[in-house]
Amino acid sequence: MRTPDALHDLRTPDRTARSSGRDLTQLDHYLGALDVHLTPQQFARLSEVSAVPLGVPHEAITGSLSGIQGGDTSRVIAPAAPVS
Repeated sequence: MRTPDALHDLRTPDRTARSSGRDLTQLDHYLGALDVHLTPQQFARLSEVSAVPLGVPHEAITGSLSGIQGGDTSRVIAPAAPVS
C-alpha cells in the first residue's frame, strides 16, 4: 500500500519529499511510491478533487481576472504557487 503523502510529495516539485518513516515498512511504502505513474488525466483529476478552497480574497480575485485582463487570459502566466 502506498501512502497518499508519498504520492503528493512526488507531484510537488517545489517541496522536498520526505525520505524517512517510523519503521522500515513505512519507508518501503514511501519508496514504493516512486514506481507509481499517473496519466495526465489521472493527475488532473486528483488535483481537482483535492484542491483546497483559497478563501477570501483569493477566490474573488480569481473570479474577476478575466474582466481585469480584458477577457483574454491566454497571455497571463499565473505563479505556480499562491503567494501569501
